[in-house]
Amino acid sequence: MFEEISDYFLALAYVGFAISLMAFIPIYTKKIKITYIIPLLVMGAVIYWLEAPLPWPDPLWEFNFGKIVTEVIVIISLMTAGLKVGTNYTWGHWKKPLSLIVITMPLFMVAVFCLAHFVLGLHGAASLLLAAVLAPTDPVLASELQLEEHQDLDEKNTGLRYTLTAEAGINDGLAFPFVFLAILLSESGSLAEIDWWHFAWYYVLFKIVVGLMVGAVIGFIYSYAVSFHTDREKKYILKGFIALALTFFSYGLAEGFGTYGFLSVFATGVFMQYYRPADTDKNINTTMVHFIEETEKLLVALWTIFFGGAVMSGILSFTDWRGMLVALAIVVVVRPLFGYLAMATTNFSTAKKWAIGFFGIKGIGSFFYLSFALMHGTFEGYRELFGIVSYVVLFSIVIHGLTSLRVIDYFKRNNKG
Repeated sequence: MFEEISDYFLALAYVGFAISLMAFIPIYTKKIKITYIIPLLVMGAVIYWLEAPLPWPDPLWEFNFGKIVTEVIVIISLMTAGLKVGTNYTWGHWKKPLSLIVITMPLFMVAVFCLAHFVLGLHGAASLLLAAVLAPTDPVLASELQLEEHQDLDEKNTGLRYTLTAEAGINDGLAFPFVFLAILLSESGSLAEIDWWHFAWYYVLFKIVVGLMVGAVIGFIYSYAVSFHTDREKKYILKGFIALALTFFSYGLAEGFGTYGFLSVFATGVFMQYYRPADTDKNINTTMVHFIEETEKLLVALWTIFFGGAVMSGILSFTDWRGMLVALAIVVVVRPLFGYLAMATTNFSTAKKWAIGFFGIKGIGSFFYLSFALMHGTFEGYRELFGIVSYVVLFSIVIHGLTSLRVIDYFKRNNKG
């Protein structure tokens, strides 16, 4: 008994120490131009090697537990993205991230499906699931590439940061229909047995449209209610924890209606600023953005540490060298190529088009989708899927983590695109 209590306190000490370093890590990682995720990953591997008594994945968490952990992190990140984007962008601005949804996302999924099915030999349902879970640009691990704060009407970023932030907010929900299609395929056995009419109107139209509406209404009502209060009263209303509360409220209500909660949360964040005044000092309190952003970083730090432990405990061994090469190709070839194709019609410089295409960061959301699908479908060789996804996320963390801040600095210095 006393040994168990000792392990408990030791675990708390490990976690507390690791998280406390988050106050210092970003300072030094910015100096050497890498993201703070990389040292956290290394720290997780070291703490696992030291045999810290933490609830390590071995190398997987139980599906439901893994789903809940990643789910909470993703929805908080989506609220952060929504708050930063707000309602200050015109249709002309939105066309750029939507191009990544309409062009890049489907072409990316077709390419990943072909690689999984014809190169790795995965069956149809598993190949489709892999394509769906890797399709979204992760709003969590891409946070250092996204908008740094909420945007003003007159002075707002309309380039790389905005495009990637808006894309991540949208496509993290739009991947869900394809996840459900993979689940239906795994249960039915063939595409011919799927009720395509039901899939189209329910899983695609209803869940997307109503999910967005639920979030937009919640954000609009909140913004409208705030507008009736004085500046003094708003100091008590525009608190950071409200963003967190509305995150859970929006997600829970949307999922309760049977819609896509990810889209709802992002829409809530966007429309929370619908009735923002022209005076930027009276807009959505920056404390609100900073609070939920710090909450996001806390949870990301914990997840990254545990992912480092999963890598050490053998999650990469679930696939072979072919899976590793396919994962690398997905990160450095497939996404950059189709991302550039979507940006080809924009007025961005060639360098910025390639940068937006290249930084389709994959991360925590992929593990959520994978856990969710495995809880509801029947997939052969699911362990190999975890291995491939882990390689993709690991490559994304390392490659994008070593390059993203340098690319951002390049565009700042040269003011291109």
